[in-house]
Amino acid sequence: MSQHDASAHDLDDRPGDPVVVQTWLGAPALSYARRPSTVLDVLDRAVRLFPDRTAFVDVDGTAVSYEGFAARAETAAASLRSRGLEPGSSVAVASGNTLDLATAVFACARAQLVMVGLNTRLAPPQWAWMLEHSRVRLSLASPQHLADLPGAEPLGTVLREATPRSWAFAAAERPPEDAAYAVVYTSGTTGRPKASRVVHRASVHSGMSYQRVLQLGPDDVTAVLFPMYYISAMHAHVLPAMLSGATCVLVDTTSPRAYVALLAEHRVSWAYAVPSWWRLCLRDSGFQDLPALARLAAGGAPFPVDLVAALRQRLPGVRLHDVYGLSETHSPGCIATDDDLRSHPGSVGRPLDCMQAQVRGDDGVVLPAGEAGELWLRGSLVTTGYAFDDQASAAAIVDGWFDTGDIARLDADGRVTVLDRSKDMINRGGTKIFSAEVEELLRRHPAVEDAAVVGVPDALAGETVVAFVVARAPLTAAQVRAWVRDGMADHAAPKVVELVDELPRNAVGKTDKQALRERLAVPGS
Repeated sequence: MSQHDASAHDLDDRPGDPVVVQTWLGAPALSYARRPSTVLDVLDRAVRLFPDRTAFVDVDGTAVSYEGFAARAETAAASLRSRGLEPGSSVAVASGNTLDLATAVFACARAQLVMVGLNTRLAPPQWAWMLEHSRVRLSLASPQHLADLPGAEPLGTVLREATPRSWAFAAAERPPEDAAYAVVYTSGTTGRPKASRVVHRASVHSGMSYQRVLQLGPDDVTAVLFPMYYISAMHAHVLPAMLSGATCVLVDTTSPRAYVALLAEHRVSWAYAVPSWWRLCLRDSGFQDLPALARLAAGGAPFPVDLVAALRQRLPGVRLHDVYGLSETHSPGCIATDDDLRSHPGSVGRPLDCMQAQVRGDDGVVLPAGEAGELWLRGSLVTTGYAFDDQASAAAIVDGWFDTGDIARLDADGRVTVLDRSKDMINRGGTKIFSAEVEELLRRHPAVEDAAVVGVPDALAGETVVAFVVARAPLTAAQVRAWVRDGMADHAAPKVVELVDELPRNAVGKTDKQALRERLAVPGS
């Protein structure tokens, strides 16, 4: 791993660098004093420090330097301004994970517009609601998505309409730190998705938080598997790379085999994906002997201990991390280090240096260490709220504290263990059953490849447990029930067990539990 040159240590982006208390969201917030003001300042610094280093490698292999990428963003911003859009206007973009999409993110920030990234795995009718909700003024799409986005103009053509120009960012043009330059729609499993604002100050703190953990250097290469409209692409990959002069290789594939080949070809040293993706990669015999790969993380869903063990066996020299966070915290909230995963399996580690955590009971009272309750986070990563939804914003963020909607407990050292989503917790006869704990237990069965657990209404007990199990060897429902009874408790044993070929995934690769509940509601499904 290459480190920064000491002369570039102008930011508080190393382990042990100081943290100060500043005001954010009207409340005290742990903050990094020496930091860029906006994501534009992050790019501007990269142009000054690493102008000729490779910033991005596009999906077609085209490489662009930091200076070259900044020029693309400057030209694209001029093109967008020429459309007469007022600051704060929304621009929708539908594209694969390409250099044009990355350019659009920074062009919108530079032109003080708000990018609405449209998830290309969603159906066009879902886009229509987002376009209306975000008050979109301009829609752009790559060629393969133009037909699905009525009224859209070609993304690449529009970004290059203006006369090519060099990066010319100046402090006088700097947007406010609390300005949004994008929105990310939450997964919406309990109703309509909400548009979480992506704001400069929180983005900068997020990128720096990842960098304090990862310590990337100019020779590092990161594979950006998450699309640029997804919260972790910008914050876990692009911003830490810009802070360190590293290279981002953009990935636009659904094939684990192609991804594994890319890791080897580009000598990737930092990789991050949802746990289900790593399970698929483990099926590829080529997913080993990757000497450049130094850091690997899972996030977006629990990182099961059996998967941690399998990755350690296959990639013994790689440091593993478990990232816990949400769109509303600009990707991370806690990161379990490799040491944390060894010493405290199941924990997502301590809150990051610019974050605090509390666990509260149903009455809102802060609970002592070891007790389970709802997890609240406060600090410099928390969003300003949801666009066009003041009511939801006020409910989710109170005195700077964000209600994650997750059930968790803190230990005496401040480590967080996430037990379940509050909406996924099962109440059986007054006894709380955490679906994530049952799933973790099921995955330890030698015949189980993966599992998902949901609760369904029960006339007698209130709710009952249903398990969907992907088996890797012959398995019966009775064996599944016995495994849970013996390993946990009788009341946690699933009343219904469905053996399935695969679990449904949502647009970002997480298990789609709403789809499982709907399947149970359809007779004969």
